[in-house]
Amino acid sequence: MSLFELSGVRVVYEGRVVLDLPRLAIEENTAYSLQGPNGAGKSTLLGILSFLSAPHQGEVRFEGSAVRWTEPALRVLRRNVGLVEQHPVMFSRSVRDNVGYGLAIRGVDKARRNHLVDEALDLVGLSHLAEVYAPRLSGGETQRVAIARALASRPKVLLLDEPTASVDTHNRVIIEQIVADLRDRGETTVVLCTHNRSQAAALCPEVIYLEDGRLAARPASNSYAGQFVAEQGRTWCRIAPLFCVPVPQCGPGRGRVVIEPGAVRLSVAEEPGLNRGALTRIRLEDGLVSLSVDLGRPLHVQMGLAEFKDAGLEIGALVQVEIPAEAVQCFLGS
Repeated sequence: MSLFELSGVRVVYEGRVVLDLPRLAIEENTAYSLQGPNGAGKSTLLGILSFLSAPHQGEVRFEGSAVRWTEPALRVLRRNVGLVEQHPVMFSRSVRDNVGYGLAIRGVDKARRNHLVDEALDLVGLSHLAEVYAPRLSGGETQRVAIARALASRPKVLLLDEPTASVDTHNRVIIEQIVADLRDRGETTVVLCTHNRSQAAALCPEVIYLEDGRLAARPASNSYAGQFVAEQGRTWCRIAPLFCVPVPQCGPGRGRVVIEPGAVRLSVAEEPGLNRGALTRIRLEDGLVSLSVDLGRPLHVQMGLAEFKDAGLEIGALVQVEIPAEAVQCFLGS
């Protein structure tokens, strides 16, 4: 079932169309990444989905009913949405009070409020900081508290605006796991706005890609499920019988890897072997050469025009693929 249905939605600022969506459906209990360059309309779309700003034209339906853009109706609808901004603000209170603030405003009794707050803090791994003065938290902890605050009311949709853009690696990994857990539970629609294509591919099965305010084709991504194994002092992810990539230190088990297309190097090979396959596509896109290699799974590669010419590559050629470990992100259990 569609949670949101947008039809003929347009937003115009100072004579410029910043959002133009003939149709967009967002299904319930599904994780979406919202991607696109700066100025593509992502923030404008988040404003509409959070019921904070109305489109200038078109219709928005939520759970099958047309949205009425009147303040009384919007106050009710906003209770279904949790919005986490890139730079959330904490009140000068404890972490517990910050997470329970929205519940208190809605008149939720104290016992129920404490239960929901404890549940949300446990989900983001911050139960031990419940009584800490919130403004003293690190940036990453603040972001996690903001996520807990949004989740405490058990929203039907969680909107995340670049939640890992300004946090340290430790908190980024935790936030990514929170999103993965929400995705796997299948009880909440998640819309993750991010510029990190690797992160988006690993966490969200669905993509909304905007360009100049319009839906555009999804960019190619290298996201693969595989088995992590340790051999000869290194960790590898086996994706297919002859497709195996080095990964940063990662424990054994199944998971997912995402490979940066621009970091892959290709050279002509003499005979078949590990990480060798046929070149199946060559296309010039935005000044870069986009290529695909068949390694039992398609691998997408991008390189500069000069590098491509120097490599002497052509369709059907057998190529050796070199993938540096730093070009690979791994996600255990994803």
